[in-house]
Amino acid sequence: MADFDFFDPDFQKNTQENFQRMQRECPFAHTNKPFDWYAVTREKDVAELLKDWDLWTSNSGPGLAHQGGGVLVSVDPPEHIFDRRLINKAFSPAQLLSMEDEIVALIDELIDRFADQGEGDLVPLFTMPIPLIVIARLLGLDEELVTQMRPLADAVIHPHTPPGKIERQTEDTPQTRYFQSMMDERRALHADGKELPNDVLTTLITSELDGRTLTDEEVMGFMGFLFIAGSQTTTQLIGNLIYRLLENPDQLALLLKDWSLLPNAVEESLRFDAPVNGLFRTNTRDVEYQGVNLPKDTKVICMFGAANVDPEFWGEDAGEFNITRPAQLTKRHYAFGKGIHYCMGAPLARMEARVAIKAIFSRLPNLRLTGEPKEIAAHVMHGVDSLPVAWDTKG
Repeated sequence: MADFDFFDPDFQKNTQENFQRMQRECPFAHTNKPFDWYAVTREKDVAELLKDWDLWTSNSGPGLAHQGGGVLVSVDPPEHIFDRRLINKAFSPAQLLSMEDEIVALIDELIDRFADQGEGDLVPLFTMPIPLIVIARLLGLDEELVTQMRPLADAVIHPHTPPGKIERQTEDTPQTRYFQSMMDERRALHADGKELPNDVLTTLITSELDGRTLTDEEVMGFMGFLFIAGSQTTTQLIGNLIYRLLENPDQLALLLKDWSLLPNAVEESLRFDAPVNGLFRTNTRDVEYQGVNLPKDTKVICMFGAANVDPEFWGEDAGEFNITRPAQLTKRHYAFGKGIHYCMGAPLARMEARVAIKAIFSRLPNLRLTGEPKEIAAHVMHGVDSLPVAWDTKG
């Protein structure tokens, strides 16, 4: 019998309560729904596994299936060192934060499109387009086509994904054909000595590290990963924070009275509602862990969301949403991972959330919920997939 059911709707809706129950009753939890795997939920155990990447590897992928090959989140050193050095060329914090004025303009333009409606679902209207358009501009993608590619960012871990080994996907799809056409165009420009756009795709195609350049398959792997990582998680961050503020009017009142609390609010949202519930690690040898004999290649998920509400680490008020929690304390959360796999897009996600939250509450007076939000169906993710609201209009 399973200690928990990761795909139970109640688990998704009440993650904080369920995580704390697991910490009390089964801190090293087991499930056979839909396949056999384990979960660590206490902060100290999550930290231990993330540090020991030699034993608990990412090389088999961050999901339930054993993924062959990959980039960044799916590899450990030495491949991971190469990947980070390459991405650092185009993804430095300074370069990401230099986009703030552009993102402010984008968000104002998005709100202009629906501000007179008086009601709507903020996910398709607001929280989804922001990171999609931002990541499209970073990667050099056509902004009109990214919405067609959005479903790729949803199926991070599917409940019916088999645990057996799968290889990197290379099938012929509209998305892969689009990526390939973009790469062919850039490589032709580069070969002719012509000026290339200043974006991540150009960096991936033209960069050389240690005498090595990337193949088309490797570039496509980077593009696919960055698109998914840069769009889905930030959508969840923005939507989760709007929802919690509307659900907790006392917290919203504090923020509207003092906008200096905005960075605290973003960090508290990342802690309380981590957009990614957790990612898997795989043991490279037979091991006994917390009294359980685990054969090599057992999948164990490091529950970031659980570590973020562990009372042993955060104190007895860990299960409360509180934007006055000091940001320097709250930044110890696991929403962006820890150690060698810490998210490189964290500065951009934080900045997008700050700009989005201030704009939406400043420009839509008396913003309020009109129904119960729908939970996201991609179960490794956490957050709202719909956000029905209304607001006052001048008319």
